[in-house]
This record gives sequence, C-alpha cells and structure tokens, in this order.
Amino acid sequence: MIIDSQSNMVIKHSADNPPSYEYAANQTNPNEQPPSMSDKAANSPTQLLPIPPNTVMAVHTRPAPMMQQPTVYHYQNPLTGDHVASLLPPDHPEMICLQQGGHVNETKFGILGILAAIVWFPLGIGLCLLDRRVKCRRCGTIIDNGICG
Repeated sequence: MIIDSQSNMVIKHSADNPPSYEYAANQTNPNEQPPSMSDKAANSPTQLLPIPPNTVMAVHTRPAPMMQQPTVYHYQNPLTGDHVASLLPPDHPEMICLQQGGHVNETKFGILGILAAIVWFPLGIGLCLLDRRVKCRRCGTIIDNGICG
C-alpha cells in the first residue's frame, strides 16, 4: 500500500509485486495504478495451479542434517533419594561425588588471612578463616571461595 501525500489517496498493489523504483519515482498522475506484473512476466504466459487447503509444502530443498540425540544418564541422589537426570557419564568426577554422597574438602588459606592472623593475633584468626578457599579434591568444584577470592 502506498499513501500519496499530495492527493491523500491510497494506492493499493500486490505485496508480491511492488512497483519498480523508476515507476514510483516518476509517477506524476496520482490516479494512475502501478503495474501488477513486470514486463517479462506480462509477456510470458503462466498458469498458477490451485493449492488445496491444509497442504504442507517443503521450504528447504536439501535434507535437514541428522543430529545425534545426547545420552541422558539417570541417577538417584543417595542423601535425598531424588531422581537426577544428567548428561555427565557415571565416571565423570562430579557424578562420582554425587554417587558417593558428598565432596572431599580441601581447604587452603590465603596469604592475606595468614598475615592478618600473625599481625593481629586474636582477631586475625577470624580474618584467616574468612580468607579460605574450600575445594573438592575429587571433582575440583569450588565449595567456598572466601571473601578475598
């Protein structure tokens, strides 16, 4: 649909065949309708076949690639008894921690916490406990990163 600002008229045309740029730029008569087909299409006879309703037509000509479905492993949480579905195999370290029921903690204290414990002895111990990093030895998951990490 084209709205002509000079004559306040609406010119309707097919959305499949919009007017050419030359026609729209050189249009002097606002009552003139745009051509519905290009010159090539007007000279060649075409016959459109009716499409029956509820017909599904393919858009792509090449076949869609076949994607392999991922393997889903099913586990039961030993602590709560809940069903867990995961893409990780049973020998993955995180799944071993889940099957065993917990992580194996490894604690490392930061250099700032150790220095605070030495310099401000009674209160520095609390700062040393705040500056610790707790990590699972088996799967590498960081359980507690501390305030300085």
